[in-house]
Amino acid sequence: MTTFEQLSETLKTGTARLLEETTSDESDETLSATAAELWDVVEEVEDLFGTIDLEKLPDVVEVSALPDLFELDELPEAIREKDPDIALDLSTIRHVIHLRELWNTVDLVDFQKELRQLKAELEDVVAPDALDSSGDSEAAADVGSFVDDVKADASDAALQQQAKKAAKTARRGVLEGHSKFEDLYESKQRGSGYTGRRPVSNNPTTVSLVPAGPLPASVSTRVSTVPSNVRGAKVDALPRIYGRRWKTARGSKR
Repeated sequence: MTTFEQLSETLKTGTARLLEETTSDESDETLSATAAELWDVVEEVEDLFGTIDLEKLPDVVEVSALPDLFELDELPEAIREKDPDIALDLSTIRHVIHLRELWNTVDLVDFQKELRQLKAELEDVVAPDALDSSGDSEAAADVGSFVDDVKADASDAALQQQAKKAAKTARRGVLEGHSKFEDLYESKQRGSGYTGRRPVSNNPTTVSLVPAGPLPASVSTRVSTVPSNVRGAKVDALPRIYGRRWKTARGSKR
């Protein structure tokens, strides 16, 4: 179980316990309703994180640039004054985020949908104005500026992600068709006069004219000079399939 799954399970268990305790007390309907709303928030948070590949998430962050975002010496005063701007400087946050890795880690379309649903659930718990206003926070303004700067790239990446999903569906069909072809080829192999797929013969011409199988045995089946990614693409392309990779691609289901 991942750290996120453990955290999610803990939150859901605690919320469920609160919900049970409050629903058993009919005299406090407000608290009961709040507990139910919190349960909805927890579920939406879980759905939101479900759009993120958490195993790839560490690749999104440039760890060496993180210290530039914090003034550790100012942290005690920030806590004392309840003002995060004292210890945070997010003006360089764009140097911390690897955008290509971010686009490959987050399902942008589903993330946006789940984020809207989470906001709707949060508005049931707190006033809508609390979510729309960032106050005078410089850190929030820096994050907002960064989001505005990458919106165009995010839109392009989302379109490419959708195209990649469609390509995956078509790819599965091609893999299944190729697998059926190989099975058919195997079932039609020659009889006792052949060793595997090669004829038993002293005539080199006879041997050379009979293919070893649907996959040639040349070095081209193991090496490709085609670039693995498309130039200018925001997201990584699907792994290319050629030669012997048909078998490994079927096994990986990518």
